[in-house]
Amino acid sequence: MGGAGLPRRRRDRAILLAGERAEAEHLDRLRGLTEQMADATRFEDYRRADIRFHIDIAEAARSPRLVRAMTEVQGHMSDLIALIPHPEQVLTHSNAQHKRLVRHLRRGEAGTAAGLMREHIRGTEHILAGLI
Repeated sequence: MGGAGLPRRRRDRAILLAGERAEAEHLDRLRGLTEQMADATRFEDYRRADIRFHIDIAEAARSPRLVRAMTEVQGHMSDLIALIPHPEQVLTHSNAQHKRLVRHLRRGEAGTAAGLMREHIRGTEHILAGLI
């Protein structure tokens, strides 16, 4: 449910740079956040971990500019995302994508991770488009 408001070029750059620059501690933190999302029983808890996940990708890219942009986007999107239904099936699918992203980053498969991130964001954009 991540960075839909961030321009595609910046989203791609964040995940590609994370693939190049992420250290084990970044990837471990991202994996931990996917576990928090999987264990969340309330949407608010899931969303907090989701926000942190997307900001942490920018942090793994080690780009202060991307961190600022992702933080801003997450703040703007939170009110909108709060308006949409959150069936468990959708959250489970979204988090499965998060887990795959972390695996690709860990393997150094930044290009594959970028493609998956585009798919992940398209899903969020599709849901948000239904609100407009």
